[in-house]
Amino acid sequence: MSPAFRVAHKPRLHLSRRAKLAIYAVLGATWGSGTLWITIHYLFARHGEFGDEPHPLEHPLLALHGACAFAALWLGGWLWHAHVLPWWNSSNRRSSGIVLIAIGGFLIASGYLLYYASDWRDAIRVLHWSIGLLLALPLLVHALRSGRYRNSGEASPSRSRKSRR
Repeated sequence: MSPAFRVAHKPRLHLSRRAKLAIYAVLGATWGSGTLWITIHYLFARHGEFGDEPHPLEHPLLALHGACAFAALWLGGWLWHAHVLPWWNSSNRRSSGIVLIAIGGFLIASGYLLYYASDWRDAIRVLHWSIGLLLALPLLVHALRSGRYRNSGEASPSRSRKSRR
């Protein structure tokens, strides 16, 4: 088919169950692996004959966390196109969405800095895991409000844009 006859697909206004499952699985695995690392690192510290030693599960958990974070980056790009852009002009849940975008951006930047900013590593580590632990709250608020809007029959993003013109 020639490019002139291709039809651009419109993004769905609401995420499918499969998409939500992928989002929650990736974010849950990222959050869970980070939480498990924090627990093992701080509560199950090992003291060897030469001082503190990392727990044997710390490295595999950090590797899993990094892999999950990479999947979350990919998912974030997909979500930007499939979810954020179609709803951006609607005021429904925009504030909670902006909070999630800001938190995600901070976690991406701080995760990168944990590898390369050795002078600030201790402060960045504490900020990264404390903000990461709190991510579950705004995500839960955003997700729960989604069902309320859909069930109340509020305007979709396309109707919201037309009504403001």
